[in-house]
Amino acid sequence: MATKEPLQTISVAEAATNRLRESLFAGAYEAGAEVKDTLIADEYGIARPTARIAVQQLIAEGMLVREPGYSARVRTFDPNQVRDIFRVRKLIEIDSVRAAKRTKAPLDKVERALERFSNLGPSPAWAEVAEADAGFHLAVVEAGGSERLCSYFAGITNEIRLLLALPETHFGRGGSPYEEHQELFQLLAGDATVAEVKRAWVSHLDESRDFLIHHLTRELNTAN
Repeated sequence: MATKEPLQTISVAEAATNRLRESLFAGAYEAGAEVKDTLIADEYGIARPTARIAVQQLIAEGMLVREPGYSARVRTFDPNQVRDIFRVRKLIEIDSVRAAKRTKAPLDKVERALERFSNLGPSPAWAEVAEADAGFHLAVVEAGGSERLCSYFAGITNEIRLLLALPETHFGRGGSPYEEHQELFQLLAGDATVAEVKRAWVSHLDESRDFLIHHLTRELNTAN
């Protein structure tokens, strides 16, 4: 007799939150753009109080901000905030890489995350690239074996995804996202020393950080 498993259901508010979150990740809203409860309600065909719940949840996640008396807006970042986010990210990822390498942790999940890049096709949507990037790095942190670091990394993942939605162009050394992450995986899984893996990882993260800072600085200069 088959084991009965309850169906997983989500509320309308949860569905609306997920949809709005994915829209932000996809770059559907510009940084600083207004996100009105009424417009979300009309666009999604839901009640305004339900739309308000979705907006409030994303405010709690740090993706939207709302000043008293004003509608919510997409969070903006300045170069110093990017530096701070990547400072925390680097601490978590480098420790995880070091632990995974020294303990020879299973990397099956990391390899599956890498395959998402190879399955994207020649001209993928930027949101798909950003999602694959986030999945790869999260899998690496999980391979490090620290539940606490995984929790901390999950806390900044949405910020990272939102940052990656800003410039709809690839950043890095000029190779494809798959090739860059494949190189990191091969170093992690192969005979490279901990120092060699760490050096490559730091370079990868620093290039991403510097590209985003350059993009934000250019945008700020254009606005002024």
